[in-house]
Amino acid sequence: MPMVDKLVLSAIHARFRQLRNGEVVDNLAAQGITYRLAWGLESYRLREIAQEFEPSAELAETLWAEDVRESKMLATRLYPLDELTIEKAQEWIKDVRHTEIADQLCMNLLAKASFANELIGRLLDRDFDQEPITTYIALKIATRIESKTDRCNILADKIIGSKAPIFLKTAALWYQQMYGQQD
Repeated sequence: MPMVDKLVLSAIHARFRQLRNGEVVDNLAAQGITYRLAWGLESYRLREIAQEFEPSAELAETLWAEDVRESKMLATRLYPLDELTIEKAQEWIKDVRHTEIADQLCMNLLAKASFANELIGRLLDRDFDQEPITTYIALKIATRIESKTDRCNILADKIIGSKAPIFLKTAALWYQQMYGQQD
């Protein structure tokens, strides 16, 4: 793990505690969404916190390694885009367990990466039955960057007609509404 100034991490964690929203934490728990720790911060709060700190790959990687909801979300805002590699992106994708983290990762980082289209291709090579969150990420990136491909359309059709989890079907329907062929 990278060496990050402990004072910076302490300041970030102090901001999380200061802005804690118990209602959000309770709602996450009621939905069965579990983390080692969650503070319940809303996206706009994380955006504010991100502006207080210098973007850094080391800091982002340290935050990502914590099984803390807000740390992972903040990491997606602090990783310098010009330092992100496709290999690092794939490494982070393997760690995603929840769609809210996937959404933040796609919106704040992956859809902005110069290699977004190549990443979509790599992710679509995986079996959506075995790795539904990976396919979800691919479709979310494709939707954000307006990637209108036959491959995505075919996959979206296949997902909608399958027994895929509802979050994946929702992403496929959203993609189709935006770019797919309508019958």
